[in-house]
Amino acid sequence: MFDTYAEIFQKRAGEYHHAMKISPRARDCEFRAILQPIRHASSGIVCDMPSGGGYLADYLWEGMDYLAIDPATDFFVECPKPLRRVVAEIADVPLADGCVDYVVSLAGLHHEPNLPKVFGEMRRLLRPGGRAVLADVAIDASPARFLNGFVAENCPLGHDGRFLDQRTSPALQAAGFTVADDRLLDVPWSFDSFEEAGEFGRYLFGMTALSSPEVVEAMKREIGFDMQDRRPLLRWSLRRIVADAVDP
Repeated sequence: MFDTYAEIFQKRAGEYHHAMKISPRARDCEFRAILQPIRHASSGIVCDMPSGGGYLADYLWEGMDYLAIDPATDFFVECPKPLRRVVAEIADVPLADGCVDYVVSLAGLHHEPNLPKVFGEMRRLLRPGGRAVLADVAIDASPARFLNGFVAENCPLGHDGRFLDQRTSPALQAAGFTVADDRLLDVPWSFDSFEEAGEFGRYLFGMTALSSPEVVEAMKREIGFDMQDRRPLLRWSLRRIVADAVDP
């Protein structure tokens, strides 16, 4: 059975948020990569959907306003930062048409059952000329195999990710977008030690019954690490798609 984002993170938002607390800078490359295509903007409203605990807000610059959309109320309970937040399914957001300048979505879409509907909602929320930036795991990449393999076997909730594939760009175009860029990016996760990497993985993926060394060994075997200044870098990658709203 396919569990949706809301179903999963109503149950384990606390574990996910704990991982982000113990290693708040591990995923710096991801957050910077999803914002790079709107880095030219000096002002505007950035709508993050699904937002998780609102982590992206810490990476915005002066002049940019942040709006978090997430269906899992526990994320907002766990991360009570003074953010503008809306609890809602990302396929049905109770906001007006054309109310945001940018939509970003990082690593949550593979839990959504109806991406064409989500893309239509993103297009509705964007003002004319707005931009959406999506970044998620690509089908057949090593993170996809790790998530739907090792994580699926060791997380009590399993993991049945539906990753970005050949249907994604056409679905965006059908929703009223022009795809400006579509590429696979290296976004390594950075840690101070292998022990930290293991603890991060245990909580981020809900595999707390495993030990940190067990998780690290799986990461080494299925994804791989590089070393930089004696710090382990997990070879994570994401497919990033930049899509501009077409005037109706």
